[in-house]
Amino acid sequence: MKIATTCLVVTFMILNHGQSCNSHDVTLRQATDSLRSVTQRISVGEIKDRLEFDKGSKIMETMLNAPECFGNGFEFFTISLPNPSGCYIFQTTGFNMDGYPNNTGSSSFRYFCAYTIEFEANVSGTVTVKEKDFQFQEPDSGGNCLDYVAIFGVNDEQQQNDNTDSDDRNPDDFAVQYCGTITGDKIRAFPENQLTIQLIADNTENGNGAEIDICID
Repeated sequence: MKIATTCLVVTFMILNHGQSCNSHDVTLRQATDSLRSVTQRISVGEIKDRLEFDKGSKIMETMLNAPECFGNGFEFFTISLPNPSGCYIFQTTGFNMDGYPNNTGSSSFRYFCAYTIEFEANVSGTVTVKEKDFQFQEPDSGGNCLDYVAIFGVNDEQQQNDNTDSDDRNPDDFAVQYCGTITGDKIRAFPENQLTIQLIADNTENGNGAEIDICID
């Protein structure tokens, strides 16, 4: 199994590959006004974040509190990570609370939320969709995802000895898509200067959502 050499956490908690990190929290809170526009740009230093330090490795982990996506139509956000290192945790709106919101409009207009994470340099690392607490609406009778999370800009090859992944419902080489529940942590490499995470939902049932770790090598 390939694990990023340096752990940094996005909420997209630290990669759990049979290892656990005991940490204590140092909380940094900075208030900021969120500009509502077609694309909202956020800098790590301009949002609420939680800084954690692993007692053994002293590696810093950052919890990214991504802007809430309310299900009012198409919403796009950009999060800038200058000079990234370590691991970041990304969580979908409502994770471990009320879950992601459903589309609040008509049944023909789906809830769509897209987060583009810009590293401002070409970096490499791994993205892990965590199995723990992952929950979306189950696929329909034809196997199609009605609610799902998708990540673009990753290598479709699973970073494990067994590269097959029956849970991945996206046929593209540089994207993954998951719905329902997943059978384990889903680890993908990325060699890009950005990643895009999308959350799609209809107006029926919802679920807990997803937590995604992004670790820079």
